[in-house]
Amino acid sequence: MKKRLNLNINPLVALLTTFFVCGKNAVYKTKDFAYRLIQSAIENQSLEAMFKLTGYISADRVLDKIHRITNEEINKLAEKVNRNLKLPKKVILAIDFNDKEYYGDKNHPWVMGSKGGRYVRRVIELSLVKQALFINAFLVNQLTNNKVKLIRQLIDGFYRLFDSKLELLLVDRAFFTKAVIAYLIENRIKFIMPVIKNKAILPLAEQFRREWLPDKIEYEFGKYKINLLFLKVNGEVLVYATNTKYSPLKAHFLYRKRWQIETNFREQNNFTFKTQTTDFSVRYFAFVLAGLLFNLWQLERKWRIESYLFKQKLLFELIGLWKGWKKKNVINSIYYLPVT
Repeated sequence: MKKRLNLNINPLVALLTTFFVCGKNAVYKTKDFAYRLIQSAIENQSLEAMFKLTGYISADRVLDKIHRITNEEINKLAEKVNRNLKLPKKVILAIDFNDKEYYGDKNHPWVMGSKGGRYVRRVIELSLVKQALFINAFLVNQLTNNKVKLIRQLIDGFYRLFDSKLELLLVDRAFFTKAVIAYLIENRIKFIMPVIKNKAILPLAEQFRREWLPDKIEYEFGKYKINLLFLKVNGEVLVYATNTKYSPLKAHFLYRKRWQIETNFREQNNFTFKTQTTDFSVRYFAFVLAGLLFNLWQLERKWRIESYLFKQKLLFELIGLWKGWKKKNVINSIYYLPVT
């Protein structure tokens, strides 16, 4: 890189330290825990593996600190960091569920069922479409799985942080319900979402395929009327619901931006610290921290830096700070770790 990247990790470290309490004479201080979490996330390594590699801060010690953090505090972490984002005056946002397979106790109250008989832990995520950025996320369980309340919570939180106008909301087909449609229309939120081809929609898609139906029709859904858009793509009939005047082709290309963001956010998984714990709050914390580190990378994409190079530079920055604070040497090997 010919130009220096401005990778200032200090603000995130400072915020993380506020979550931890350490005694005056404790061997490990709050910064140690913050640095270890960020380092593990950058390396996409488990807390257990990092301890085995270094003999420095056991996973149990780190997890004990994280277990004391509430889900509300984790959510506030994302807000505190992301309030500094400079967004355009008009934005396109996407909302989606993020499901991760779960292999523990299937009777756990936080476990959600999904298609295919799988059990998952679920997070609902709000993201900016252009440029792809993580905005916020909430952990979802069987008691909080109210789609309208979840969307309202995310949108209200967005407006508390930013002055930007929500130009368009791209929503996954899982939100195609009368209650969600009513909420979006009543709050004048323009949206595009794929339609579940249920027993009411499937015959309409077939009629369009046979050219018995136009590519745009008005459809009564609950107490409101919406537009259904039909489009043939590679032999398949796609159906979108919207309250806009977009043509089927334009709606399709706009919604493809959301498909693209799903590809981008797969990279977010590579910024996640791993752990063997089945505790949902710890994994939620890991998910949010990954989103914040992912944002750092995205904000530096103007330099066209690949993620592995970004991680390397960020790791140098992190270890330099840790070394300076601890006044210890570092081991120059696969990982750059404080000498115990």
